[in-house]
Amino acid sequence: MRKYHIITLLLFSAALLLNSGCQKKQSPVEDVTLRFGVLPVMQALPLFIAEERGYFAEANVKVELIPFNTAADKDIAMVSGSIDGQFADLFTPIVLEGNGVDISIVATNYDTQDDRRMFAILGKPGADISNPGELKGVPVAASSNTVIHFVIEKLLTAGGLDLDEIKLVEAKNIGIRFQMLITGQVDAAALPEPLVSAAIGQGAVMIADDSGISASQTVLVFKEDFAETYPKEVKNFLAAVNKAAAFISQNPDSVRDAMVQYARLPEAMKDRFRAPLFPALHAPDQASVDEAVQWLERQEVLRKTLHYENLVSDVYLP
Repeated sequence: MRKYHIITLLLFSAALLLNSGCQKKQSPVEDVTLRFGVLPVMQALPLFIAEERGYFAEANVKVELIPFNTAADKDIAMVSGSIDGQFADLFTPIVLEGNGVDISIVATNYDTQDDRRMFAILGKPGADISNPGELKGVPVAASSNTVIHFVIEKLLTAGGLDLDEIKLVEAKNIGIRFQMLITGQVDAAALPEPLVSAAIGQGAVMIADDSGISASQTVLVFKEDFAETYPKEVKNFLAAVNKAAAFISQNPDSVRDAMVQYARLPEAMKDRFRAPLFPALHAPDQASVDEAVQWLERQEVLRKTLHYENLVSDVYLP
Protein backbone atom coordinates (compact mmCIF):
# COMPACT_ATOMS: atom_id res chain seq x y z
CA MET A 1 0.00 0.00 0.00
CA ARG A 2 2.81 2.43 0.90
CA LYS A 3 4.63 1.69 -2.38
CA TYR A 4 1.42 2.22 -4.33
CA HIS A 5 0.78 5.51 -2.56
CA ILE A 6 4.27 6.82 -3.31
CA ILE A 7 3.88 5.91 -7.00
CA THR A 8 0.55 7.74 -7.02
CA LEU A 9 2.20 10.78 -5.48
CA LEU A 10 4.95 10.76 -8.09
CA LEU A 11 2.42 10.58 -10.91
CA PHE A 12 0.47 13.41 -9.34
CA SER A 13 3.69 15.40 -9.01
CA ALA A 14 4.31 15.00 -12.72
CA ALA A 15 0.80 16.27 -13.40
CA LEU A 16 1.51 19.26 -11.21
CA LEU A 17 4.59 20.12 -13.22
CA LEU A 18 2.78 19.82 -16.52
CA ASN A 19 -0.23 21.83 -15.41
CA SER A 20 1.73 24.54 -13.68
CA GLY A 21 3.80 25.09 -16.79
CA CYS A 22 0.65 25.79 -18.76
CA GLN A 23 -0.68 28.53 -16.48
CA LYS A 24 -0.45 32.09 -17.77
CA LYS A 25 0.16 35.05 -15.52
CA GLN A 26 -3.06 37.01 -15.11
CA SER A 27 -3.35 40.64 -16.16
CA PRO A 28 -4.82 43.13 -13.69
CA VAL A 29 -8.46 43.98 -14.17
CA GLU A 30 -10.58 46.54 -12.38
CA ASP A 31 -13.11 44.12 -10.94
CA VAL A 32 -11.44 40.84 -9.97
CA THR A 33 -13.27 38.15 -8.01
CA LEU A 34 -11.02 36.20 -5.69
CA ARG A 35 -11.82 32.47 -5.93
CA PHE A 36 -10.87 30.71 -2.71
CA GLY A 37 -11.13 26.97 -2.04
CA VAL A 38 -12.47 25.86 1.34
CA LEU A 39 -13.25 22.63 3.17
CA PRO A 40 -16.18 21.92 5.52
CA VAL A 41 -13.97 21.89 8.63
CA MET A 42 -13.99 23.81 11.89
CA GLN A 43 -10.68 25.59 11.29
CA ALA A 44 -12.13 27.25 8.16
CA LEU A 45 -14.99 28.84 10.11
CA PRO A 46 -13.67 32.45 9.90
CA LEU A 47 -13.88 32.29 6.11
CA PHE A 48 -17.55 31.33 6.21
CA ILE A 49 -18.32 33.93 8.89
CA ALA A 50 -16.55 36.64 6.88
CA GLU A 51 -18.84 35.87 3.96
CA GLU A 52 -21.99 35.46 6.08
CA ARG A 53 -21.50 38.74 7.97
CA GLY A 54 -20.51 40.78 4.92
CA TYR A 55 -16.93 41.43 5.98
CA PHE A 56 -15.56 40.80 2.50
CA ALA A 57 -17.91 43.41 1.04
CA GLU A 58 -16.95 45.85 3.82
CA ALA A 59 -13.29 45.32 2.93
CA ASN A 60 -14.08 46.09 -0.73
CA VAL A 61 -13.03 42.70 -2.05
CA LYS A 62 -15.15 40.34 -4.13
CA VAL A 63 -14.75 36.77 -2.90
CA GLU A 64 -16.24 33.50 -4.09
CA LEU A 65 -15.75 30.74 -1.54
CA ILE A 66 -15.63 27.49 -3.48
CA PRO A 67 -16.42 24.44 -1.33
CA PHE A 68 -14.72 21.08 -1.76
CA ASN A 69 -15.52 17.83 -0.01
CA THR A 70 -11.96 16.51 -0.20
CA ALA A 71 -8.54 18.10 0.06
CA ALA A 72 -7.44 16.24 -3.08
CA ASP A 73 -10.15 17.89 -5.20
CA LYS A 74 -9.23 21.27 -3.75
CA ASP A 75 -5.55 20.80 -4.55
CA ILE A 76 -6.28 19.72 -8.12
CA ALA A 77 -8.37 22.87 -8.57
CA MET A 78 -5.46 24.94 -7.28
CA VAL A 79 -3.08 23.32 -9.75
CA SER A 80 -5.45 23.71 -12.70
CA GLY A 81 -6.10 27.39 -11.96
CA SER A 82 -9.77 26.92 -11.10
CA ILE A 83 -9.14 28.69 -7.79
CA ASP A 84 -6.73 31.47 -6.85
CA GLY A 85 -6.14 30.44 -3.27
CA GLN A 86 -7.08 27.90 -0.68
CA PHE A 87 -7.46 27.04 2.99
CA ALA A 88 -5.07 24.20 3.83
CA ASP A 89 -3.00 22.46 6.45
CA LEU A 90 0.64 23.55 6.61
CA PHE A 91 1.86 20.53 4.63
CA THR A 92 -0.29 20.96 1.50
CA PRO A 93 1.30 24.17 0.14
CA ILE A 94 4.76 22.77 0.82
CA VAL A 95 3.95 19.73 -1.33
CA LEU A 96 2.58 22.01 -4.07
CA GLU A 97 5.64 24.27 -4.05
CA GLY A 98 7.92 21.25 -3.90
CA ASN A 99 6.35 19.89 -7.07
CA GLY A 100 6.50 22.98 -9.25
CA VAL A 101 3.41 25.00 -8.30
CA ASP A 102 4.47 28.47 -7.12
CA ILE A 103 2.48 29.44 -4.02
CA SER A 104 2.64 31.93 -1.16
CA ILE A 105 1.57 31.05 2.37
CA VAL A 106 0.19 34.42 3.44
CA ALA A 107 -1.13 33.65 6.94
CA THR A 108 -1.72 31.09 9.65
CA ASN A 109 -5.35 31.29 10.74
CA TYR A 110 -5.41 28.51 13.37
CA ASP A 111 -2.87 26.67 15.48
CA THR A 112 -2.93 24.29 18.40
CA GLN A 113 -2.17 25.49 21.91
CA ASP A 114 -2.18 23.67 25.25
CA ASP A 115 -5.92 24.27 25.57
CA ARG A 116 -7.02 23.34 22.04
CA ARG A 117 -6.46 20.45 19.69
CA MET A 118 -6.89 19.74 16.00
CA PHE A 119 -6.23 15.99 15.83
CA ALA A 120 -6.23 13.05 18.22
CA ILE A 121 -5.44 9.35 18.21
CA LEU A 122 -8.34 7.36 19.62
CA GLY A 123 -8.91 3.74 20.55
CA LYS A 124 -12.09 1.91 19.57
CA PRO A 125 -14.92 1.80 22.13
CA GLY A 126 -13.94 -0.58 24.92
CA ALA A 127 -10.28 -0.63 23.90
CA ASP A 128 -7.81 -1.47 26.65
CA ILE A 129 -5.36 1.16 25.42
CA SER A 130 -4.68 4.35 27.34
CA ASN A 131 -1.28 5.67 26.25
CA PRO A 132 0.77 5.93 23.03
CA GLY A 133 3.29 3.30 24.11
CA GLU A 134 0.59 0.64 23.93
CA LEU A 135 0.17 1.20 20.18
CA LYS A 136 3.40 -0.64 19.33
CA GLY A 137 2.61 -2.57 16.14
CA VAL A 138 -1.09 -1.66 16.33
CA PRO A 139 -2.37 -0.31 12.98
CA VAL A 140 -3.76 3.23 13.27
CA ALA A 141 -6.28 4.24 10.60
CA ALA A 142 -5.10 7.43 8.92
CA SER A 143 -4.03 9.00 5.62
CA SER A 144 -0.34 8.55 4.82
CA ASN A 145 2.04 11.34 3.81
CA THR A 146 -0.26 14.00 5.27
CA VAL A 147 -0.26 16.25 8.31
CA ILE A 148 -2.19 13.62 10.28
CA HIS A 149 0.53 11.06 9.47
CA PHE A 150 3.08 13.55 10.80
CA VAL A 151 1.04 14.07 13.97
CA ILE A 152 0.79 10.31 14.57
CA GLU A 153 4.56 9.92 14.30
CA LYS A 154 5.13 12.94 16.54
CA LEU A 155 2.77 11.70 19.26
CA LEU A 156 3.81 8.05 19.20
CA THR A 157 7.56 8.67 19.15
CA ALA A 158 7.06 11.07 22.07
CA GLY A 159 5.28 8.15 23.76
CA GLY A 160 8.34 5.94 23.39
CA LEU A 161 7.81 4.14 20.08
CA ASP A 162 10.39 3.88 17.32
CA LEU A 163 9.31 4.78 13.79
CA ASP A 164 9.44 1.14 12.68
CA GLU A 165 7.01 0.26 15.49
CA ILE A 166 4.35 2.64 14.14
CA LYS A 167 1.86 1.05 11.76
CA LEU A 168 -0.77 2.78 9.62
CA VAL A 169 -3.79 1.39 7.84
CA GLU A 170 -4.78 3.58 4.89
CA ALA A 171 -8.18 5.24 5.32
CA LYS A 172 -8.26 8.55 3.45
CA ASN A 173 -11.99 9.23 3.80
CA ILE A 174 -12.45 10.76 7.24
CA GLY A 175 -16.10 9.77 7.55
CA ILE A 176 -15.32 6.13 6.75
CA ARG A 177 -12.38 6.26 9.16
CA PHE A 178 -14.70 7.48 11.91
CA GLN A 179 -17.13 4.62 11.27
CA MET A 180 -14.30 2.07 11.18
CA LEU A 181 -13.25 3.20 14.64
CA ILE A 182 -16.71 3.33 16.20
CA THR A 183 -17.71 -0.08 14.84
CA GLY A 184 -14.44 -1.68 15.94
CA GLN A 185 -13.13 -2.46 12.45
CA VAL A 186 -9.83 -0.90 13.56
CA ASP A 187 -8.28 -0.75 17.01
CA ALA A 188 -7.22 2.88 16.66
CA ALA A 189 -7.66 5.86 14.36
CA ALA A 190 -6.52 9.45 14.02
CA LEU A 191 -9.34 11.97 13.58
CA PRO A 192 -9.82 15.75 13.47
CA GLU A 193 -12.22 17.78 15.57
CA PRO A 194 -15.21 17.78 15.87
CA LEU A 195 -15.11 14.07 15.04
CA VAL A 196 -12.77 13.54 18.00
CA SER A 197 -15.44 14.80 20.39
CA ALA A 198 -18.15 12.89 18.53
CA ALA A 199 -16.17 9.64 18.76
CA ILE A 200 -15.51 10.11 22.46
CA GLY A 201 -19.23 10.66 22.91
CA GLN A 202 -19.77 7.23 21.35
CA GLY A 203 -17.29 5.50 23.62
CA ALA A 204 -13.95 5.92 21.85
CA VAL A 205 -10.90 6.11 24.11
CA MET A 206 -8.56 9.13 24.05
CA ILE A 207 -4.94 8.05 23.61
CA ALA A 208 -3.17 11.30 22.67
CA ASP A 209 -3.91 14.65 21.01
CA ASP A 210 -1.88 17.35 19.31
CA SER A 211 -2.40 20.16 21.82
CA GLY A 212 0.73 22.29 21.68
CA ILE A 213 2.20 20.79 18.48
CA SER A 214 3.07 23.85 16.40
CA ALA A 215 3.01 22.09 13.03
CA SER A 216 -0.70 21.36 13.51
CA GLN A 217 -1.87 24.61 12.00
CA THR A 218 -4.01 25.72 9.11
CA VAL A 219 -2.93 28.35 6.62
CA LEU A 220 -4.26 30.61 3.89
CA VAL A 221 -2.48 30.16 0.58
CA PHE A 222 -2.50 31.91 -2.80
CA LYS A 223 -0.96 31.20 -6.15
CA GLU A 224 2.15 33.36 -6.11
CA ASP A 225 1.37 35.15 -9.38
CA PHE A 226 -2.16 35.99 -8.21
CA ALA A 227 -0.93 37.50 -4.94
CA GLU A 228 1.70 39.55 -6.74
CA THR A 229 -0.79 40.76 -9.34
CA TYR A 230 -3.57 41.59 -6.85
CA PRO A 231 -1.86 42.53 -3.56
CA LYS A 232 -4.63 44.92 -2.50
CA GLU A 233 -7.31 42.26 -2.89
CA VAL A 234 -5.27 39.73 -0.91
CA LYS A 235 -4.67 42.26 1.88
CA ASN A 236 -8.36 43.16 2.03
CA PHE A 237 -9.29 39.48 2.03
CA LEU A 238 -7.04 38.83 5.02
CA ALA A 239 -8.38 41.87 6.86
CA ALA A 240 -11.92 40.50 6.51
CA VAL A 241 -10.92 37.02 7.69
CA ASN A 242 -9.07 38.54 10.64
CA LYS A 243 -12.20 40.47 11.61
CA ALA A 244 -14.26 37.28 11.43
CA ALA A 245 -11.77 35.41 13.62
CA ALA A 246 -12.05 38.11 16.27
CA PHE A 247 -15.85 38.00 16.07
CA ILE A 248 -15.88 34.23 16.66
CA SER A 249 -13.55 34.46 19.63
CA GLN A 250 -15.62 37.26 21.18
CA ASN A 251 -19.04 35.75 20.37
CA PRO A 252 -18.61 31.94 20.39
CA ASP A 253 -22.26 31.17 21.13
CA SER A 254 -23.44 33.14 18.10
CA VAL A 255 -21.69 30.82 15.62
CA ARG A 256 -23.17 27.51 16.79
CA ASP A 257 -25.57 27.28 13.83
CA ALA A 258 -22.72 28.19 11.48
CA MET A 259 -20.60 25.35 12.86
CA VAL A 260 -23.39 22.93 11.97
CA GLN A 261 -23.99 24.47 8.54
CA TYR A 262 -20.40 24.94 7.38
CA ALA A 263 -18.20 22.66 9.49
CA ARG A 264 -20.30 19.49 9.72
CA LEU A 265 -20.75 19.73 13.47
CA PRO A 266 -23.41 17.15 14.39
CA GLU A 267 -26.64 18.89 15.41
CA ALA A 268 -26.65 16.90 18.65
CA MET A 269 -23.32 18.51 19.63
CA LYS A 270 -24.28 22.08 18.76
CA ASP A 271 -25.00 23.25 22.30
CA ARG A 272 -21.98 21.68 23.98
CA PHE A 273 -19.12 21.91 21.46
CA ARG A 274 -16.94 24.94 22.12
CA ALA A 275 -16.18 27.13 19.12
CA PRO A 276 -12.44 27.25 18.41
CA LEU A 277 -10.44 30.23 19.62
CA PHE A 278 -8.86 31.79 16.56
CA PRO A 279 -5.70 33.88 16.92
CA ALA A 280 -5.06 37.03 14.94
CA LEU A 281 -3.69 36.17 11.52
CA HIS A 282 0.08 35.80 11.55
CA ALA A 283 2.86 34.26 9.51
CA PRO A 284 3.70 30.62 10.29
CA ASP A 285 6.87 30.41 12.37
CA GLN A 286 10.02 29.23 10.65
CA ALA A 287 10.62 26.32 13.03
CA SER A 288 7.25 24.76 12.17
CA VAL A 289 7.73 25.24 8.43
CA ASP A 290 11.25 23.81 8.54
CA GLU A 291 10.02 20.79 10.51
CA ALA A 292 7.26 20.15 7.97
CA VAL A 293 9.68 20.48 5.04
CA GLN A 294 12.16 18.08 6.62
CA TRP A 295 9.46 15.50 7.32
CA LEU A 296 8.12 15.69 3.75
CA GLU A 297 11.66 15.32 2.43
CA ARG A 298 11.97 12.10 4.42
CA GLN A 299 8.71 10.91 2.82
CA GLU A 300 10.28 11.62 -0.60
CA VAL A 301 7.34 13.65 -1.90
CA LEU A 302 9.25 16.87 -2.70
CA ARG A 303 11.05 17.26 -6.00
CA LYS A 304 13.17 20.25 -5.01
CA THR A 305 14.78 21.77 -1.93
CA LEU A 306 12.64 24.35 -0.16
CA HIS A 307 13.35 27.09 2.36
CA TYR A 308 11.11 29.27 4.51
CA GLU A 309 11.52 32.31 2.26
CA ASN A 310 10.36 30.25 -0.76
CA LEU A 311 7.09 29.49 0.97
CA VAL A 312 5.98 32.29 3.29
CA SER A 313 5.13 35.92 2.52
CA ASP A 314 3.98 38.14 5.39
CA VAL A 315 3.57 41.34 3.35
CA TYR A 316 -0.19 40.89 2.99
CA LEU A 317 -1.03 40.59 6.70
CA PRO A 318 -3.41 43.17 8.24
